[in-house]
Amino acid sequence: MSGALTAPMLVGALLLCAAGVLKLRAPEAAARAARTLGIPASDGLVRLFAIAELALGAVCALDPIRPLAVAVGITYACFAVIAALLARQQAACGCFGEDQAPASIAQSAFSATLAATAIAASIWGAHGIPYIVARSPLEAAATLIGLAGAVYATALAYTELPRAWSAWSPQ
Repeated sequence: MSGALTAPMLVGALLLCAAGVLKLRAPEAAARAARTLGIPASDGLVRLFAIAELALGAVCALDPIRPLAVAVGITYACFAVIAALLARQQAACGCFGEDQAPASIAQSAFSATLAATAIAASIWGAHGIPYIVARSPLEAAATLIGLAGAVYATALAYTELPRAWSAWSPQ
């Protein structure tokens, strides 16, 4: 079963890396989102969180052992709750650094799905990037390109899907 959870687990871990890097570059929106929820936050505090997010994602992508997968699952479960709370207040989350459309229940559902995937990987196991790189060059390249595309698509789902959905929703 561990092979089946490798790609989705790696998408979740690598998405944490991407979000961490983007929040390091532009922490203001995430700090504003935290303050919206009554959590005192500064740009510096968001940057510290972003470093932790980046480190967790990177280490888990290398070797998603049980404690790391659980930590990723808990992180995404927290993100699911935060997105739901921000959606109720029609506030952006700043998940990927810059201002975005207000958080949505879809973002909460994406985070809940990634949380469940990480918890499943903590139970049944998943492989890290070294496992993929050790495959044949063609298989490794195709898998890594597919992972990059899946991470990008997931980031787009978080950031652009709510905006696109609201454009088609009745005002």
